[in-house]
Amino acid sequence: MNVKSLTQGSVFICNLFIALACLAGAFAAEAADAFDSGLLWRVERAGATPSYLFGTMHSDDPDVVKLPTPVQRAFDQAQSVTLEVVLDPQSLLTMTSALLMTDGNTLESLIGRRLYERTLEVMKARGIPEMLVANMKPWAVAVTLMTPPGNNGVVLDHVLYQGAVAAGKKVHGLETVAEQMGLFDGLSRKDQITLLEDTLDNLDTVAQMLDELQAAYLDRDLKRLMELNEAAMRDSDPLLAETFNRKVIVERNYRMAERMQPRLREGQQFIAVGALHLAGKEGLLNLLVERGYRLSRVY
Repeated sequence: MNVKSLTQGSVFICNLFIALACLAGAFAAEAADAFDSGLLWRVERAGATPSYLFGTMHSDDPDVVKLPTPVQRAFDQAQSVTLEVVLDPQSLLTMTSALLMTDGNTLESLIGRRLYERTLEVMKARGIPEMLVANMKPWAVAVTLMTPPGNNGVVLDHVLYQGAVAAGKKVHGLETVAEQMGLFDGLSRKDQITLLEDTLDNLDTVAQMLDELQAAYLDRDLKRLMELNEAAMRDSDPLLAETFNRKVIVERNYRMAERMQPRLREGQQFIAVGALHLAGKEGLLNLLVERGYRLSRVY
């Protein structure tokens, strides 16, 4: 794995590990039933041309990357494309830099020799040399290990970005690189080390979960995606998992729902976010319904 792969892995970790909020209340139950499956949703409200909301998965697997016909049609017809962040070269460079410490510390000085040696062993198995690992932040190592090993291809999110640029479509971002990286930099050193230890202790479970996540994604089974992530939260440090769930999923759902409003008012938009942001009481689908939009499953 090269620096490009590490950068891509840091962008959408929420697709891989963080649990969604538990469902509660009668309205939430109805919304959950309606939104249990489906990756492409038509978003409508009076006064604007319908737009489409698509759930992605961070993977370069050909089965994930190849857009199904309904998704490709919605993408082709859109006036512009909105992603979580704009994946232009400057953003990718900024993300790469954010993975590394620049304050004179080293990973070994933060986590100790024993944990550092464990980390080196598994990172080398991923093809990441010590000269890079030595200066990575603890959260960056954990994120890398929670990301599916790549096949040196382009992940789905980047495929959408490249397709939009090639088609001459304007690309918008719902968040900035600084906001996404800040989610992890905001963790205390103790929490970062706990996250790394937890990941190393559960590598076999992580690998199995990633396979199950991809299977659920290809089945368009949002309910199953939520169940898998809730199980991951139960098996992790409870306080850290709750913090991640709140910051990486829930708070961002509200932020993204608000920031996509100008695009939806324009109409004829293609908006793509991690599939785990879609379902649940505080998922984007339900938040858009609460804002008065009518949603219908297309694929």
